[in-house]
Amino acid sequence: MNATEKAIQLQAKKLLRDGVTAPEFSRIFFGPQGRLRELWTTSQERRQVVGSELYRWLQQQLADLRSREVEEFEEEVRGLSGRVTIVIPKSLHAALKREAQLEGVSLSELMRLKLAVQYSQSTRRLTAKRASARG
Repeated sequence: MNATEKAIQLQAKKLLRDGVTAPEFSRIFFGPQGRLRELWTTSQERRQVVGSELYRWLQQQLADLRSREVEEFEEEVRGLSGRVTIVIPKSLHAALKREAQLEGVSLSELMRLKLAVQYSQSTRRLTAKRASARG
């Protein structure tokens, strides 16, 4: 390994020790402006990098991170009941109940849909905000 490759591997090891997430690890090393991009200027050099020991090692670290994150999430989900109780004003309760009746669904189904849509939209906004902050 040359000096740049050693520096990349040392950075990866430090990030792994510090608890980097899989998406962040992927962005730092494999993204368009990632550290691996420092190792080539031609398509032939790129092919060499993709076949290198460092590249395979980084790919394995990323796969291990993703696997651990999936296991942690699944463990967290196993411990949940799937039930949430909230206190809302009676007027909001009545409005939601009316909307559910008009839509022909249960109040629970309406709430699941509203939460899922809201979660999806906020995740998209957060992802876009992070991308523009890096950009």
